[in-house]
This record gives sequence, C-alpha cells and structure tokens, in this order.
Amino acid sequence: IRLKQVEIGYTIREWAHMKSLRLYFNGTNLLTWSKFKLWDVEMAGNGLGYPVQRVFNMGALATF
Repeated sequence: IRLKQVEIGYTIREWAHMKSLRLYFNGTNLLTWSKFKLWDVEMAGNGLGYPVQRVFNMGALATF
C-alpha cells in the first residue's frame, strides 16, 4: 500500500488588507507499507536504479 500524493490547504478570506490568503502543504510518495524491503517495487528489474523521490511542498497564495 502506498500513500502517493496528499494536499492539505486552508483559505482565510478578507484578512490583513487581502481578499484571501491560502496556505497549503502537499507531498508526493510519502509512505509505503510493504513486506518486501529489498527495493521499491516501482523501480522494477533488480532494483539497481534510482529510488523514487519523496517530495514536500508548502506555500502561500495571497490575493489583494
């Protein structure tokens, strides 16, 4: 089982001279639950390639 992608965000409306402010966090390839521990099964073959990267992003979007 794999948690491939998730995004969490919150929007604040009419705050500090802004029409809106959106704060968010998202991530890709966050968790993998598997009994097979030698290499990532999505790498295929004998597992000698590069591993799948875990990516985290966070940001803010302000509208004035």
